[in-house]
Amino acid sequence: MAVPVILQTIEQTGISTWIRESDSIFGFYFWLTLHGIGMSLVVGGNLIVDLRLLGFAKGLPLKPLKRLFTLMWAGLIVNVLTGIALLTAYPTKEVTNLDFYVKLTFVALGVITMKKLSDQVFSDDSMTEVAMIAKGQALAKWSLLFWFLAVTAGRLLSETATYDTYGHIAGG
Repeated sequence: MAVPVILQTIEQTGISTWIRESDSIFGFYFWLTLHGIGMSLVVGGNLIVDLRLLGFAKGLPLKPLKRLFTLMWAGLIVNVLTGIALLTAYPTKEVTNLDFYVKLTFVALGVITMKKLSDQVFSDDSMTEVAMIAKGQALAKWSLLFWFLAVTAGRLLSETATYDTYGHIAGG
């Protein structure tokens, strides 16, 4: 399968080259670090909510955890913006990698599950903690699975690439 020339065109833009090759503190590793911070907000917040719904830290009340959703959504916004920057730096490497689509699929499933948890478990302030747990346990299990798989797929991106940049085989 031929690699689309549009990917080479993107890689040759000034912003792509700058993110990828700059020695500036605001180059590639800046964006990668911000992506990790955003991931820690979104995945870490979900981990806390999910584990609590599954019975861990029973002394911790569930209702105040609703405030974590603001941090999780902020983390998601950070991840989308930094993900676009990282994709701009290496479009051929990512777009030609099946693992990239696996990652995005699990991120989407994680976000859908996070939204369902927010709407079905944390939106009704009159719901008892027992009712919240009953409504949220299955979603919490799925959430843990989706975020684990998204993070794993994301970590494997650099290991599964066919190309580094247009016309350059990974590792070559």
